[in-house]
Amino acid sequence: MTTGGLRLGLLVESGAQLNQLRNLIQDSGNRVQVALLTNAFNADRPPADEQVDAWLVILEREHPLLENWLAQLDQAVIVDEGCSESDQLTAWCRRMQEKLHQLKGTVNLAKKAQGVANEVWILAASTGGPEAVRAFFSELSGGLALGFVYVQHMDPGYEQTLAQMLERHGQYPAYIARHGDILRAGSVGVIANADRIELQENGTFAANAEAWPGPYCPSIDQVLGNLACHYGQYCGAIIFTGMGDDGAAGARIVQHRGGQVWVQEPQTCTVSAMPDAALDTGVVSYQGSPAQLAQQLNRVCVNR
Repeated sequence: MTTGGLRLGLLVESGAQLNQLRNLIQDSGNRVQVALLTNAFNADRPPADEQVDAWLVILEREHPLLENWLAQLDQAVIVDEGCSESDQLTAWCRRMQEKLHQLKGTVNLAKKAQGVANEVWILAASTGGPEAVRAFFSELSGGLALGFVYVQHMDPGYEQTLAQMLERHGQYPAYIARHGDILRAGSVGVIANADRIELQENGTFAANAEAWPGPYCPSIDQVLGNLACHYGQYCGAIIFTGMGDDGAAGARIVQHRGGQVWVQEPQTCTVSAMPDAALDTGVVSYQGSPAQLAQQLNRVCVNR
C-alpha cells in the first residue's frame, strides 16, 4: 500500500464500467492493481489475490462461480450493482467514494501502511494561530522527513480552509485527518473540530465515538498526549499563540516521553496565554518567532 491508498482488485461486467471506475478509484487516492471482466474470469485459475489490499466488484446479475470465489477471499470486498441511470450517476459515485474511504480505514487499521511518518511534530494553536503557522511554514525548508499534525481551536468546518492555507504557503501537502488515514511523512494532517481522532499503534488515525474531553475543540492536550505515547523521543511539539492553557498538560507528557517542546515567543503572539502556560511547566527547550521556530527545526534536521 502506498501513502495510505489501497491497491484494489477490480472485477466488472463491461469495459465501460471499468473505465468509469478507474477514474473514480484514482480520484479517491487509491489505485487499480488488477482489473478483470467477468467474461474473462476462469474459475479453474482465479486471479492471484496477494497483490491487492481489497476487491471492488460490480455485478448487475448473479454469477455463482464468482460468488464462490469471493466467499473464499481473505481480503475485504465491496460488492455493488453499479449504476445504469445517467441522472443518478453523480450520487452513486459519491456513495462509492464514501465506501472506498470506509474500506481504506478498515484495511489501514488492520496493518501498518507504508508511508507512515517515523517522526512527528505537532503544531498547536488557538487565537492568531493560522497567521503564525502560515509564517512558520513559509520559512520551513521543503523535503524534511517529518510528519506534521496541526491542531487548532476552531469552529466546525474551518479545517478545509486551514488545509488550503497550508497548501498555498508551504511546501508540504495538507490533508484532513480522517478515520483510516495514516500519519503521512512529508505532509500536514489537520485535526478537525467535529471528530475526536486518535492515532493507533500502526500509524493510522481512528475516530472515537466520544467527544473531545475538556472545554476545547479539538483538545490540544489530548492530541499531544496521544501522539507522544506512540512516538516518544520522535515526537516534538510547538505551542503557538492562543488563549487559555490547552497544551500545557500535553507538553509535560511530550517532555516526559523524551520529546522536545518549543513555544512561540510570547512577545510575538496575538495572545500569549498558551505559550505562557507551557513555559510555566518548565519543559520548554526553545522559544522564538514563527520564522525562528522554522529555522530552528531546519537546523535540527540538517545536523542529524
